[in-house]
Amino acid sequence: MSNYTHKTNSFNSSMVINRDFTFAPSDFRYIESNNTVRIRNFIDDENVGEQIDTKFYITQTKTPFKLITIQNMSSLILDKNSGGEFILKNIYSKSTKKIKKDYLLFSRNASLGKVSYVTEDSYMILNGGISMIYIEDELNRYYVMAFFISNYGKEQLELKTSSGGTQQNAKRDDLLDIEIPIPKNEKIRNLVSLIVQNIIDKEKQIKIKNEIINSIIEKELVMHSPISIKMPKSNEILENNFRFDGGIYSKEYKIIKGSIELYKGGYFNLLDRYNANRGQNLQVSNIGISIYSNEKKNNFYRLITNVELTDDRTISTFRYLGNKNQLTLIPKNSIFLSADGSVGRCIYIQDLGKTITNIHPWILISKDEETPVFENIFTAMFLGYLKTVGYYEKIKDKSNGGGIKLSHLENWIKIPDFPKELKKEIAFNYYNDVEKNKELSIENYLEKEKKRNNIIGIWQLNIELLNLKEQLEQLVNDIVYDREIQISNYIKTID
Repeated sequence: MSNYTHKTNSFNSSMVINRDFTFAPSDFRYIESNNTVRIRNFIDDENVGEQIDTKFYITQTKTPFKLITIQNMSSLILDKNSGGEFILKNIYSKSTKKIKKDYLLFSRNASLGKVSYVTEDSYMILNGGISMIYIEDELNRYYVMAFFISNYGKEQLELKTSSGGTQQNAKRDDLLDIEIPIPKNEKIRNLVSLIVQNIIDKEKQIKIKNEIINSIIEKELVMHSPISIKMPKSNEILENNFRFDGGIYSKEYKIIKGSIELYKGGYFNLLDRYNANRGQNLQVSNIGISIYSNEKKNNFYRLITNVELTDDRTISTFRYLGNKNQLTLIPKNSIFLSADGSVGRCIYIQDLGKTITNIHPWILISKDEETPVFENIFTAMFLGYLKTVGYYEKIKDKSNGGGIKLSHLENWIKIPDFPKELKKEIAFNYYNDVEKNKELSIENYLEKEKKRNNIIGIWQLNIELLNLKEQLEQLVNDIVYDREIQISNYIKTID
């Protein structure tokens, strides 16, 4: 991620006076850019959220009406299902903060500068600390968004907010006064807009394919698993190693557990077919001093941990680690399961090359080297499904740091043995490598990319999405510093 902020090496009395007599070095930072236009000059509509008294939250049931918070902005597409608070219809009806399709949402406090795009109309209103703007012109809408996908927008906001306190809070006008550099060549602005639309479409397809995978699994379990719910008896408590926490005796847990154990095709215990190991301990006491970076560096290892995994079976970003030792790489054809923190996030990794992890995930490798790839992918997808239905929250440790221990994998994780064709269909939605587009131009780029996005799997979409964001960051950087840009370097087969 590029850094756009510069520090003033020296300053005089007039500079101090103009900054309300501050001597804090952080107040003498600046971003240098040319030919800029303020965001307020692009917009056709704008509003800010407001706080709602918690007494109006609905916690015992779900409604179609929701208060959107920063939790819903975990990706570039607003996700109404990933957080927020359910509210009553009358609260929604009276609100002047209704969220509309094609608006951009910007966080002005927590996760300062984070942006999300609203892809659909729904019954949502906006929480405090978030701004929403509408730019009718599509080219400008996605062009402005690019500078917040990049680090540029966040750094601009940081310069406008107080450097004190634990959380920076930007005002409404701080966002509207962000300076967006405009390239002299209109085609460059069009290029940026097209890349952003491709990024958004890839994220959209990732969510669609996740819904397809979860829907297939749920439908199969519901159709072929007769379930009866009974209160726990003494022998059940004994079988559960005398665990008395309510989660494993709850109705929700029993429904999930029963749908697997009563599945018509049978099931297998996870560790009957897979070996489970933790990643390498990266503490100084174990491997010596390491250098961490958010930017790719020569001879550094690529690093992914639980932190980088998402609920969409994807990697949000890569970090990098430099160390003089030969570290343990993530094996090919492995299942990567988050064991701590956001327990249960899971991906399948065919091969990530020189990539490492730490001790917090479980790395699962099939005991049979001849296991077809689609079988391993299906197992990973089902482990991810268990998170979406709240299974891990019921069985995980409530003490000793929480999380999923080896005993959980041994005793509580079971995988239904779906028909081969159904496993292949699920795996196909996650991993489907298709030849990259050729002979791309400004005119056909988006159409061709969207057509291909609809076909390729979640894994391919994820890796290409990360590469596109790197390209976009470089493009924004070149625009900010007024460097020459060759469109042919970007409109080509996506690497």
